[in-house]
Amino acid sequence: MASKKSTNNVIAMAIIAIILLLGTTGYLWVENNKLKNEIDKYNKELNNLSQTQAKLEKDYELAINSLDDLKGDNLELNSLIEKQKSELKAQKEKISTLIWKSRKLQKAKVEIENLKAQALEYVQEINDLKEQNEVLTSANQKLQKDKSELYEKLNLTKSQKIKIQQEKDSLALIKQKLEKDKKRLYTKANKASVIPLDKISVKGYSIKKNGKYSRKRKAKNIQVLKICFDMMENEIADTGEEVFYIRLIGPDGITLYDENTGSGIIFKSSDNTPLKYTKKYSVDYTGKQANKCLIWNKDIPLIKGRYKLEVYNKGYISGKYDFKLR
Repeated sequence: MASKKSTNNVIAMAIIAIILLLGTTGYLWVENNKLKNEIDKYNKELNNLSQTQAKLEKDYELAINSLDDLKGDNLELNSLIEKQKSELKAQKEKISTLIWKSRKLQKAKVEIENLKAQALEYVQEINDLKEQNEVLTSANQKLQKDKSELYEKLNLTKSQKIKIQQEKDSLALIKQKLEKDKKRLYTKANKASVIPLDKISVKGYSIKKNGKYSRKRKAKNIQVLKICFDMMENEIADTGEEVFYIRLIGPDGITLYDENTGSGIIFKSSDNTPLKYTKKYSVDYTGKQANKCLIWNKDIPLIKGRYKLEVYNKGYISGKYDFKLR
């Protein structure tokens, strides 16, 4: 009887051991599958990152080669091409950071397309400048030739003088065209010298009795708006005083405008259309990146909602920002 009881105990312990073994095996199988899924997920992500980086490298290389192919004997154009290449390189490095550090693939892909579009604009700009240089050179050679011919014909008859006058009229038309081309080139140079802005922010404050500012987020409590931004480096722009026109647009789509507090009208350089601005500020520009904050003491009631800020320099938009007041 004791022997039978001992045998039953052994069998029971064996069954328990088998159950524990099966449980452990099942647990290990589940954990192994989890680990395999994690590895597959990591490999897939790594593959996507590598493919996006490869596309970036390919598109960047094509862009650089396209610009290098446009180089010639014109030192100014060559210098502009090198500047464009530097900008594309900085854009590429920014995208690489998005890929490998931020892991923002969708945003990186959008920025890659922007890089390609920017490269095409650069190529078109260089081709336009080359064409304009050729036109100016050809026109100048013709002017020199016509001038020599005019000197040789000073003693011709009256009918010949009339013909010469006609030629002078033709030269005047050519000169007008040259002036138009010169104006167009000046417009492009003026646009290129616009100071770009980055890291724009707008915050509302009330003014305490001691003159210190207190941060406010509700429109009805705000007395001043503090507008801050980074003026970015622009090698084309001259150092010295730069004028920025601040345009604040309310939730109703209307520009905050009060001539008594400095509001006025500017004309967009692109099409000469008039544009209301809220206030203009003169800022010292050193040619280097620098932070600047402007204070707008409002006399115009603010309402809650989403506002738009537009900053103009030399008639062109140099920065935008949206903000919300409660």
